[in-house]
Amino acid sequence: MCFIHSDSAVSRRTFIEQFSLGAAAAAAVAGIGSRLAAAGEGVTAPGVGRPDIVVAEAANPPAGGGRTIDGFSKVLHNRWNQDIPAVAKVREGEAVQFLCRDALDIGTAARTLRPDGVLTLDLGKVHPLTGPVEIEGAKPGDILEVEIVDVAPLVDFGYVVIGPALGLFGGLRPDVLAAFHQFTEASELSDPSPGKVPGAIPADQPFNSGAPFVQIFTFNKGQNTGFATFEGKDTGRKAKIPIAPFMGVYGVAPLRKGMYRTVPPNVSGGMGGNTDIKQFVKGSKIQYPVFADGAKFSVGDGHMAQGDGEVCVTAIETLMAVTCRFKVIKDTIIESPRAIVPAANPSDFGLTKDMLAKGFYHTTGVGPDLMDDAKQAVRAMIDWLVRDQGLSLHEAYAICSVAGDLKISEVVDIPNWVVSMTVPRGIFD
Repeated sequence: MCFIHSDSAVSRRTFIEQFSLGAAAAAAVAGIGSRLAAAGEGVTAPGVGRPDIVVAEAANPPAGGGRTIDGFSKVLHNRWNQDIPAVAKVREGEAVQFLCRDALDIGTAARTLRPDGVLTLDLGKVHPLTGPVEIEGAKPGDILEVEIVDVAPLVDFGYVVIGPALGLFGGLRPDVLAAFHQFTEASELSDPSPGKVPGAIPADQPFNSGAPFVQIFTFNKGQNTGFATFEGKDTGRKAKIPIAPFMGVYGVAPLRKGMYRTVPPNVSGGMGGNTDIKQFVKGSKIQYPVFADGAKFSVGDGHMAQGDGEVCVTAIETLMAVTCRFKVIKDTIIESPRAIVPAANPSDFGLTKDMLAKGFYHTTGVGPDLMDDAKQAVRAMIDWLVRDQGLSLHEAYAICSVAGDLKISEVVDIPNWVVSMTVPRGIFD
């Protein structure tokens, strides 16, 4: 896979800038550069070069050092497969920083991506992953606990794309969508042999069934608190989106032999995948069942901000550095991932008192089908944002995806359930 971005010498030097380091962090990563330069794993991405070493200031790895896994200048993998060899072996308690590409693997090309370009994106490249790393002592039947030490962007922009096939509505026109091909390829690929992998969308998908859209958000490199700036592509309407960086894909090698996409998650067991859980921010401790020797952990899909639901199919997608520590809990079986998280809604911490004082938009969907209820709640929110804030339909849909929280309010009143969506009113200028 080829990473798309400008191949000018200046952009290569400045694409990732080194953060300033505290003395402890600087000492901890001494020697990382030589190890990274000697790495031979992965498929080199032409025109990219090697990234600067980036260590999030709050990482504070233990004495004795940390390690950087370069999934930025090289494509390591984007399929779960227990037979993929580990790119590194790490100890319990060792700080490991993963340099990760963006979910669509388009890099700076997102800045100039035209809406019609959304229709030709190669979904076979979706979710490049950094890893896998083998954790010493992890065996099938154990739990791998992953502590998220820090998450910070490698660049100063992120993007949202809307297309005709994906998301809650598929370009806001759900009634004319063609049948959607399953993402998982487990039934088609039963061994790790290389070869052409089918795209997620069938070749005969009628791309004219919805209007594509691209929205850019801006922030600072290394920023992990505060706001991303939104300026609507259609209307110029401005908003400040509270950020809470996290990774949409964490996971370990699958239970069964074969090759699996990241979507849908847990296709061959509770190994994680594209769960897009916005609560998995810095300070989280996530537990995964171990199915293969060493667990073989990988990570990708950096998000600067996302609402619960990620309704348009993208959050604020960006290139990210994430630092993790690992712990093995022996002889304990769990069925699917679980976690201790710092907050039920981490993005709320970014809202100022003045923003909170303006309250939240709240819409509902009521009926016997939770998915239909979700669509009803989001449609109502889009309509309200267009009318009350002067946004375009696509801008409102993007806001719902990055700042709107979709919740199941109740499932006890047979035959109708209630789904709600909230969006903070104070984010708009």
